[in-house]
Amino acid sequence: MDRALNVGLWLLLAVIWSSSYAIIKIGVETIDPAVLVFGRMGLGAIILVAVMLSRGVRFEMSWAAWRIYFITGVMGTALPFFLISYGELHVSSSLAAILMGVAPIASVVLAHFVLAGERLTKRSTFGVLLGFGGLILLFGIDALSAIGSHLVGQIALVGAALCYALNTVVIKRAPKRHPLEMAAGSMSVGAFFIGVATLVSLDVSNLATPSTESVIAVIFLGVVPTAFAMMIFFFLVNRIEAKQMSQINFAVPVGGAIIGVLWLGEQLTTNQLLALPVVVLAIYLVTSKTVVRAAAVMSVKR
Repeated sequence: MDRALNVGLWLLLAVIWSSSYAIIKIGVETIDPAVLVFGRMGLGAIILVAVMLSRGVRFEMSWAAWRIYFITGVMGTALPFFLISYGELHVSSSLAAILMGVAPIASVVLAHFVLAGERLTKRSTFGVLLGFGGLILLFGIDALSAIGSHLVGQIALVGAALCYALNTVVIKRAPKRHPLEMAAGSMSVGAFFIGVATLVSLDVSNLATPSTESVIAVIFLGVVPTAFAMMIFFFLVNRIEAKQMSQINFAVPVGGAIIGVLWLGEQLTTNQLLALPVVVLAIYLVTSKTVVRAAAVMSVKR
């Protein structure tokens, strides 16, 4: 039962985050990317705090707790959002997606050295490398030809991927807290950080009037891929291994490509058709053996 719940939530989270690609594309048509990020995170923080309080959960008012909120809020949301936004000003979305594939590779390596019981195996190593190859196949080998053409932007994207990897490992090592508390605390700190940075850097005089579609896109992003997804993430990250959690970074670009075809009418390429089974196989190789073992251990404990 626990295994089915974990798999179901993992797939739901992948679908939710996959949808954000298409929604962001609609939102940035008339809303500045920095404003969009602050809007979705601010709304997400309000929702998460409200849900947390309604469930009788409260923030732990200690330096240790707020240190974790700060680390996960800045490193897991605010900083990578900024790095991705900057990187995609200079790097194609296809190369950006491939560079973000560094996240699950880094997660597996970090987990090997930091987390007990998450040792690097030949199977998991082959799985993450196969997944990275699947991303290259998904967006085409030609996307790699741009590597080095704007090094700062590409470093920013790799930095965002490393932030996500570090964030997953930090949460796994941190003392266990209520998922709602972690989600609300992390998002609140991240939203504050982004809000201050946006107010300092934004040129208000050049802002366009947002369309109704873009406003709806920001609301959707705040409610579903931000607030709801963060609740699932912090619930799930304490139930499965870091390397299992990180594989979602392979699934999301594939899901985003499929949603783009079904929703936005984008063309389905041969690369996309070939990449899907490769990425699915990679995720299976990394997660299946450990999931079965974890389920066996839990059944023994019962």
